[in-house]
Amino acid sequence: MTYCSKCGSKIESSNEFCPNCGMKVNQTSNKNRNKEKMEGTFERVKSVTDKINTTEIINIFKNSTLSPVSGGKEFVAKTQKTPAIVIMIMLTCLQGILGIWRVNQIVSSVSTIFTNFYRNLSSLAVLFGESSSSYNMDTSTINSMNTAIDKFKYMNTIPYGKIFFGNCELYLVGLLVLFISIYLGISFFSEVKCTAFMVFKAVLISTLPILFCEIISIIFSYFSLNLGIIFVILGVVISITTLVIISKETFQINANLCVLIISIASVISLIAFIIAFSYHTVDVVKAIVYRYGSLLN
Repeated sequence: MTYCSKCGSKIESSNEFCPNCGMKVNQTSNKNRNKEKMEGTFERVKSVTDKINTTEIINIFKNSTLSPVSGGKEFVAKTQKTPAIVIMIMLTCLQGILGIWRVNQIVSSVSTIFTNFYRNLSSLAVLFGESSSSYNMDTSTINSMNTAIDKFKYMNTIPYGKIFFGNCELYLVGLLVLFISIYLGISFFSEVKCTAFMVFKAVLISTLPILFCEIISIIFSYFSLNLGIIFVILGVVISITTLVIISKETFQINANLCVLIISIASVISLIAFIIAFSYHTVDVVKAIVYRYGSLLN
């Protein structure tokens, strides 16, 4: 859609003359304006990409993974806005990929999970003095159950897109709630003046150990579910400890107050994460059931 240079009326791109005043459309001028807009957009994108230093980002990941505290303090002190935003986008996408990986792991081992569940029920029955025969399954029952599960996995399509974006949303919810809680806590209960961007960088880089340990957790979960859970807990402990040390030394906050603020903020963030996770899980389950029902019909 273009406009007449004489009367300002709207002119369809296919028209050579203005329908209102009859003036000939200057097609060359329109093409030049479009070309200038495209060139301007390209220059803006190029100016942003020029600010992204790949080597710097790689060093940030390496230092903050191998040395969470010292690498995190360096990140908070030196990193500018553009690299920080790139790091946030990369960590968000990483969480989305890990969510897909975790779901695939659960789906691929769901038969084993059900079998172990009934075996544990049998062990608990014996522990409480009840007969385990009520919970034992013969070979034919296990085979029938595994056949039904395999049929479900074969017929159903996992909504990878919903899982990816849902996990990205979970990460951003936890990150933003933690940032807001800590920033408000420092602003209200401490006399130290710090910028919101500095607090955001401290919170952002402290989430890296959780994601790193989550990768290790998924790998070890193929061998032992309990070992995978241990690595998740380890990642949370490392991240919270890192955040406390970085906040205390960077913002010069009293140690007791720093622990109190971050502990409360972590609990609030965990509650928000659980609420968001429950909604996300329900949506994914509904999508799977709907697709499975559509296939059956």
